[in-house]
Amino acid sequence: MRTLLDIEQAAMKLPAEEQQQLLRFLLRVVPVAEAELPAPREFTDEQIQVWLAEDEASMRRFQEYN
Repeated sequence: MRTLLDIEQAAMKLPAEEQQQLLRFLLRVVPVAEAELPAPREFTDEQIQVWLAEDEASMRRFQEYN
C-alpha cells in the first residue's frame, strides 16, 4: 500500500470488528493534541425534544407517502 487512498480502501474491506481494532490501534499510536479536539456540544432537554418531535413528524410524512 503506497497511498492513504490504498489504506482507506483496504480498511473498508475489513470486517467491522477488525475496523474497530484498527481504530483502537490508530488512537493509541497517533498523537492528538487536546487543543485539536472540539469541545463537546451541549444541548438542552428542550432542544432535544424539538428535534425528536421534528423527526417523528418527518417519519409520519414518509410513512404516509409509502
